[in-house]
Amino acid sequence: MLKLAGMQDEHCAAKLAQALKAVKGVEDAKVSFDQNRATVSFDEFLVSTQRLQVAVEDAGFQIAKPVHGEDGECCGGCGG
Repeated sequence: MLKLAGMQDEHCAAKLAQALKAVKGVEDAKVSFDQNRATVSFDEFLVSTQRLQVAVEDAGFQIAKPVHGEDGECCGGCGG
């Protein structure tokens, strides 16, 4: 699952889903505008999470940085 930023409507979600599905090794990609996330099924031997991030950025969107702490900083538990 990828948390996203930069989507403005359902058209953006559809565009991003199409871009992710075009990556060799991606079996399925569902993008939710309402939840700002993409759920991607992929063959980890054919595609890396870094490649998925490049596909997101090439489509004009961003991966959202994880924030878990009450102060707005990452709690450190996710490594992000």
